[in-house]
Amino acid sequence: MQVRVPQFIEHDPKLLGPFTLSQTLYVGAALFGTFVLYLFIGQKQFFLFLFLGGLLFAVAIFLAFYKVEGLSIPYVIKNSLDYNMKTKLYIWKRKELPVYISLEKKKVEKEDPSKKSPLKMTQGGSMDKLTKKINFEK
Repeated sequence: MQVRVPQFIEHDPKLLGPFTLSQTLYVGAALFGTFVLYLFIGQKQFFLFLFLGGLLFAVAIFLAFYKVEGLSIPYVIKNSLDYNMKTKLYIWKRKELPVYISLEKKKVEKEDPSKKSPLKMTQGGSMDKLTKKINFEK
């Protein structure tokens, strides 16, 4: 039985035209903030209103549309805060041991050929059979 695998499942659904829900909320919050700014300072100091409104829209557009390696800016900020706030676990720490320098020469013992290894080597092992099988059978 064949099953169709869905593709592009990481995309958010579109809410208003080409905008997702989060993008719509960011732009809507910027519009609301600009309206509140206009009510408080827009009529008296228009250039300050334009500057603060433009700054507010720039931040909203940055948060809504800019991506870093496929991740949105709020997600990147959340991950960086999580990483910096949590404790880090260090498992291995090297112990510093004092180093002693000796002027005496140590005698190097040569291996005695009469000593035999405790390991036993067989001539007709399975690796030998496998090697012959690979080399000679086609």
